[in-house]
Amino acid sequence: MNLSAFISSNLDAIVDEWEVFAKTLLPVAGTMSSLALRDHCREILLATAADMQTLETESERATKAQGNAPQDAQADAAATAHGTLRHLSGFDLVQLVAEFRALRASVLALWSRRNSASLAVEPEAEAEVRVKVKVSTHDSEVEQIMRFNEAIDQALAASVESYSMAVTTSRDMFLAVLGHDLRSPLQAINMTGRLLLKPELSDAARHVAAMRIERCSTAMGLLISDLLEFTRTRLGSGIPLARTDCDLGAICTTVLETIRAGHPDQVFDAQIAGDLVISADAIRLHQVLLNLLSNAVQHGDRNKAISLTATGGGDVIEVCVTNFGRPIPEAALQTIFEPLVRAPSPEADLHEQSKSSLGLGLFIVREIVDGHGGLVTVQSSEDAGTMFTVRLPVRYP
Repeated sequence: MNLSAFISSNLDAIVDEWEVFAKTLLPVAGTMSSLALRDHCREILLATAADMQTLETESERATKAQGNAPQDAQADAAATAHGTLRHLSGFDLVQLVAEFRALRASVLALWSRRNSASLAVEPEAEAEVRVKVKVSTHDSEVEQIMRFNEAIDQALAASVESYSMAVTTSRDMFLAVLGHDLRSPLQAINMTGRLLLKPELSDAARHVAAMRIERCSTAMGLLISDLLEFTRTRLGSGIPLARTDCDLGAICTTVLETIRAGHPDQVFDAQIAGDLVISADAIRLHQVLLNLLSNAVQHGDRNKAISLTATGGGDVIEVCVTNFGRPIPEAALQTIFEPLVRAPSPEADLHEQSKSSLGLGLFIVREIVDGHGGLVTVQSSEDAGTMFTVRLPVRYP
């Protein structure tokens, strides 16, 4: 069968293999929907088949080989969108290229098996004639493969270009927001320091000023700490863990005291039950819960309570943090734990956008939970609110 016709008539089988391979590339792919994993594969394949069926002169072929082929709006749009979405989903550039390599291999392998099967079922005499015909059409098959490779390479180039642009945009946004979030508390510290220099300042005012400096310093310290953790994970060393037997219930109580002190007007509900003794890094679990509760305060409805539940018993401990702010769009649920790709809500004001763009807190939550052999998930709806659920094994080898 002609290769372009084979692609058009076997889209489902090819896309199935694409999805299976994509799931093996990184942990987040296991939580992605089938639709997200397949995204623009069908459109890329259809554009590839259409390109192969287009007549092409030697001059046009040479131009395409140099990467100067005419722009195909439909093909480029699908490949460009694919590259951008893979960046948002946490794929790296090597994994993006691996997808296209696997797609190329899958198509050619399926096509080869199809042709081999068609030869195997023919009578012996007819097969002999068919083989002779195949020899005479060998050049045609080689040309089909060349045209296929050209089209796939063009789609890959478009995907890589859009991926690289998304990385650059995210990095620039990261630096801009980091500078903004560090400058704001630093300015507050500077202004408060000048205020403290006034000799006529009362003791009560000095106390308020000192508390403001402490809060700003703590905010800057947490931001810098998150940045260091992010850098460590990107360098491949991961977040270090020091496991001991600890009581997660006591950790929950301590975190609640901390978050309540910083947000006295917010209502928190806590339900802690069962055996919560766990072999884990207590400091890191404190960090996980503090990040989740801080995220709930930032995005939740200030007039509704934020709940923290911790349930023990058996081999797994489950902790849930729930707020009732604006629901997270379904498309964003796949990427909410990824850094540098946080898309602020269009309804959020500029201050909220600046605070939520980095997304390092939830990224670090995922890394710490993964390091403990656990799993963190999120569900969000108008009625049930947004709930982050952390499941941790009591014992992890």
